[in-house]
Amino acid sequence: MTCFQTPTGSKFLLFTEPAHSNTDVILRKCYELYADYVMKNPFYSLEMPIRCEKFERAVQGWVAVR
Repeated sequence: MTCFQTPTGSKFLLFTEPAHSNTDVILRKCYELYADYVMKNPFYSLEMPIRCEKFERAVQGWVAVR
């Protein structure tokens, strides 16, 4: 398990095999996508569940090529 905590206090968790490398790169990219698709959404407010198809598709697409 790898945890990435953002400056705003949000946490991203990634569960992988122990031998998996570059987990920090994956988490930073997820945070970048989160900032682009979720935080810039005018209808999203903190503490709300994330329900953004564009964000989900972007994460799935990025992880699929890894």
